[in-house]
Amino acid sequence: KQIPAKQKVTTVAIATDPNALGRLKVSLGIIVGVFAFLLYAQSISFEYALDDEFVITNNSLIPKGILSIPKILITDYWYGSAFVRVPEYRPIPLVIFAIEWEFFPKNPHVAHFINVLLFAITCWLLFLLLNNLLEKYNLLFPFICSLLYAAHPIHTEVVDNIKSLDEILCFLFNLSSVWFILKYLEKQLRMDLIFALLCFFLSLLCKETGITFLLITPLILFVFTKTELKNIAKIGLFLLITTGVFLVIRYLVLKSAPQTDFSYYNNSLFQAPDFISQKATAIYILLRYIFLLIIPYPLSYDYTFAQIPTKHIGDVLVICGILFYFAIGVYSLITISKKNIIAFAILFFLLTLIPVSNIILLIGCTMAERFMYMPSLGYCMAITFLLIKITKTDMMQSSFKTIGQMISGNSTLFTIAFIWIGLYSIMTFARNPDWKDNITLESHDVLVSDNSIRTHLNWGSTLLGEFYPKEQDKAKQIMILDSAIKEFNTTLKIRQIYPEANLNLGICYFNKGDVQNAIKYYE
Repeated sequence: KQIPAKQKVTTVAIATDPNALGRLKVSLGIIVGVFAFLLYAQSISFEYALDDEFVITNNSLIPKGILSIPKILITDYWYGSAFVRVPEYRPIPLVIFAIEWEFFPKNPHVAHFINVLLFAITCWLLFLLLNNLLEKYNLLFPFICSLLYAAHPIHTEVVDNIKSLDEILCFLFNLSSVWFILKYLEKQLRMDLIFALLCFFLSLLCKETGITFLLITPLILFVFTKTELKNIAKIGLFLLITTGVFLVIRYLVLKSAPQTDFSYYNNSLFQAPDFISQKATAIYILLRYIFLLIIPYPLSYDYTFAQIPTKHIGDVLVICGILFYFAIGVYSLITISKKNIIAFAILFFLLTLIPVSNIILLIGCTMAERFMYMPSLGYCMAITFLLIKITKTDMMQSSFKTIGQMISGNSTLFTIAFIWIGLYSIMTFARNPDWKDNITLESHDVLVSDNSIRTHLNWGSTLLGEFYPKEQDKAKQIMILDSAIKEFNTTLKIRQIYPEANLNLGICYFNKGDVQNAIKYYE
């Protein structure tokens, strides 16, 4: 059949427009970044909360501003805190906090803005990176996966808490490292490789968990590129050398640093009666992470002693955890040779989870939502892939050149995806205000983590240290002290030997004029 010349010209112009796809990529990337920023924009007005006190406001180094940077670079993460010393070396976040304080002293809003901005940039870069890795596919997977990652409520602790800048920067630098490695493989410019190794090194200086990309980066190259194994091994060797340099620096900095033992306080696994129950409880926690990724409610800033009950190896949930992780682990190892996306998503999740799993080594925390900041990408990739498969959507390169064509041509997929992303967004938007300040967060989460010594101690301390001194009415002062006493007594019910709770009870009774009880708890 003959096609009219005018119609033929129009059709060819649409199909061969070299700029249409590029404009679509730019538009989708902007949508992802703006969406992530707007989702957390309300946090810019928030105050300092939780560990911000030890890392920033009461840190002896940070108020010195830029002058403190040389000292930050040669001391441990908690050097400026009088309360705790833990063997961690994360100078980059502290350097940023010092610079922020230099120009905006005692201003949490600038710090919150930076957190939100860097999170938005991370989501934008994630979209670009996925699009690059999946170049033979269309834009559906990178777009939906990036939106799902941006919306997931489990990230609220990281984005809303200034101290968690270490998590944001660690992941952002690792994504940047992969981006430059891909550029190096494409153009063979040595400078791209140098930038890649520098970004990887900076990720390690932000948080130690960045070391997982020592394995993840070669895995990415194997699954998503046609890079020869010898070249993957070469890049892996460069990453290994970079890791070695970091570990030497870290050892030299931390070898003489004193340590504070808060093991029982932060990680209840230290209180397990034996090795088997300790690991059984750790497996139970790993299963709880899966539940939180699927249904992220309720969320809490604390899961320390004794919010997570000690489990035995025969517990049903422990057995379910063993079977689940064994199954996905075996499946991923068997199918990764076929460069399967689901297999990669599982291995990404498992590799980034290992350092915080308490399986190989016990860390300084029982469980935390911030630990899911990187692993959650594996979950989002798996969910996105399954949604595309279930809706029988074609992932291969399609002819759509506009957002409208992309959505209308895949209406079933986008309906399900937008409902899922919408629900997560609502949950994120609802959780954000809890992080407004210590009072709001502690009063809310003490009801969620009702068996945690930390939530009750923190809320009682806030009642005693902030509410009581500001109240002028004597009757109301007594009510506040009684509420604080209730929280401290709850703490002692959970753990009978806890000096800080006894000390605070002594202060409460002294302020009430009850000298006998004050002496009792002081002693």
